[in-house]
Amino acid sequence: MQQVIDPTEIAFEAYTVCSFLPHLDSARAIPLVLIGYRRHEQPTIVWLVPKEGIDAHGLTDDPYYAKVLRDPHAYFTKKLAKYIDETASVKRGIEMLIDCHQEHLAFTPLTYVEPRATHQRPLEVELVGAI
Repeated sequence: MQQVIDPTEIAFEAYTVCSFLPHLDSARAIPLVLIGYRRHEQPTIVWLVPKEGIDAHGLTDDPYYAKVLRDPHAYFTKKLAKYIDETASVKRGIEMLIDCHQEHLAFTPLTYVEPRATHQRPLEVELVGAI
C-alpha cells in the first residue's frame, strides 16, 4: 500500500528550538518545541512532543519542570503570549522567552533565515582531491 505524502511548507524569518536538559551539564536533551515567526504575523509553534506531554519520571525531580513536561503546550503558549504582550513585538517576545529560560529549558540562538535572492548563482561544490 502506497501512501501519498502531503508536505507542509513552513517559512520563517527566524526560529529557535527549545529542548529540555535533565541535568544542567547533561549531553542528553529532549527537543520540545520549535518556535518561528514571520514579520507582521503571529509566531508559529511546531510541537516536537505529544500534546499530552511526556512523563517526567526519571528525567527530573524538580516539580516546576515536571509540570512543564506534563503540559508543555500550555506552558509555552502562556509564556510566549505573556512576553509578546509585554514587549508588543513577536520578535522581542521570543527573544525574551529565550533570555529568561536558559537553564533546563535550553534554547538555540534565534536563527535568522535569509531571504533567497531570485538571481543566485548555482551552488558551487569543491571536490576534495580534485586537481
